[in-house]
Amino acid sequence: MNNNMQALGMIETKGLVGSIEAADAMVKA
Repeated sequence: MNNNMQALGMIETKGLVGSIEAADAMVKA
């Protein structure tokens, strides 16, 4: 179960980073 939560956390972190990068690109555009 701990492994599953870690994997989910990694996916959420990647999604968060992607959202931040997308917002950053829109601001700079």
